[in-house]
Amino acid sequence: MNFNKILPVFTLGYGISIFPLFLLMGPLISEIFLIFLILFFLFSTIKEKKNYLTNKFIIFFGLFYISTLFSTLLNFYNFDYAKAGILYFRIPLFSFAIWFVLDKYNLFNKKIVYFYTIFFLSIVFDSLFQFYNGQNLIGYEIISNRISSFFKDELILGGFLTRLIPIFLLHLVMTNIINEKKINIYFTVIISLTCLIVYLSGERASFFLLILFFTLIFFAIKYLRKFIILISVISIFLSLIIQYVKNPEDLNPANRMFSKTYAQIIGKGAESHEKYKKKLFNKVYLFSHDHHGHYSLASKMILDYPIFGTGVKGFRYLCRNKIYILENSDGCSTHPHNTYIQIFSSNGIVGLVLIIIAFFYLSKEIIRIRKKINLEENFNKFEVSRIILLSTIFVNIWPLIPSGNFFNNWLSMMYFYPIGYYLYFKHIDEKKIN
Repeated sequence: MNFNKILPVFTLGYGISIFPLFLLMGPLISEIFLIFLILFFLFSTIKEKKNYLTNKFIIFFGLFYISTLFSTLLNFYNFDYAKAGILYFRIPLFSFAIWFVLDKYNLFNKKIVYFYTIFFLSIVFDSLFQFYNGQNLIGYEIISNRISSFFKDELILGGFLTRLIPIFLLHLVMTNIINEKKINIYFTVIISLTCLIVYLSGERASFFLLILFFTLIFFAIKYLRKFIILISVISIFLSLIIQYVKNPEDLNPANRMFSKTYAQIIGKGAESHEKYKKKLFNKVYLFSHDHHGHYSLASKMILDYPIFGTGVKGFRYLCRNKIYILENSDGCSTHPHNTYIQIFSSNGIVGLVLIIIAFFYLSKEIIRIRKKINLEENFNKFEVSRIILLSTIFVNIWPLIPSGNFFNNWLSMMYFYPIGYYLYFKHIDEKKIN
């Protein structure tokens, strides 16, 4: 085979499949890969005269980028703050590049399954080692009483795994390892162990989103219900027995997941804040008094910048301004900690309308394909894969939960990564119709 044809397959094709490893290795490697992938995509589509950028999705993402760019330039604080908004176009293009490469090379094979198997098992083992020994295999210690594995001082382990489990499940379906007649117990245990690590990480939002994802899959895909039930049973069993093996009180995930969450919502221990941060209905905070402060501060900015927003990093720039600042500098942060509130405050009403449209589109598509699957007599792995991807994207933009910085490079890549896969499967479906 021609070396010039093999090289893109292994560097870019398989690179897409193992992209999560690049994210784990650091922002520089993932950013370099993203740029080369986009350049390859643009060069190849021009050379081959293929139209991947003439559809409703490019219009949608184009409008979102224009709103991001306009709000950023309109509220120009300094170049360091502005460059995130100016260069954001590369993130949606990342999705289209993934679609193009998947369409060109069709890289769904057991080699990728083996990679994810080793990848997940490595993280699971390292995380458990850190949980019981206080540091992981390469010496990274527990941070703030929470495990972080190879992420060192970044507490994003749970979010990372929550967004990767669906991609692993997608590959298991596409390689026929899992279907309506077969439940592979080996991979069921691997996914269950990974779910356990999400729980042990103490990331409450990620844990909830993982439950939401499996709930969607359970109701949307009849063929995978036994598989989901088995994962749930094994995960719950593991989470219950782990405290009897060793139960370090300061690392007890149940306390953080449930007891601390309840205490934060009712404001226990935060009584001193009540004189200047009013509870919702005078009874509860929105998730916690800290999150409540973020949302209160963001709402003030939204009232002043409702149409075009404050720009991508406007919240962090303006939050200490005396006209917005709450008592004791409360509520100020790098972002408002909710995707919808962040987009509304940064991009204005146009950005908010666009993400709401995306949310309802995903909901409608999940319902539509669910009906289609129920009407089919045979297991259709392409339709099942579409539901998995739609559910993944749906969970990523679920509105009623605290979230990370939407415009953060790492999180943006994780959000748009499954979108590229979805565009590919939608393209496959449209080719069948035509």
